[in-house]
Amino acid sequence: ELMYVGEYFAGIGSNDMGTDLGPRISVINLEGKVLARIGRQSYGEQSGRFFSPHGIAVDSKGDIYVAEVSWSDYGSKMEPPRELRSMQKLVKVS
Repeated sequence: ELMYVGEYFAGIGSNDMGTDLGPRISVINLEGKVLARIGRQSYGEQSGRFFSPHGIAVDSKGDIYVAEVSWSDYGSKMEPPRELRSMQKLVKVS
């Protein structure tokens, strides 16, 4: 069994210790070993990048579904405000 953890962005200027944290999804086994990390240091709209990962589900094929609170964290603060992706499907590659 695996755990999927959504990690919020901590790469802000005032955060000296967590500059390489999220927004990302970490895949962790039950012993606590990190098996994979999905995402990059900065937020983005490209596939595999995130704004604010919030909810995670995994289907029987291993595909990962990530819900995000992108409007309240980013879209509403853009000039002009705009809708951003709020759900992303990541397909498992063998």
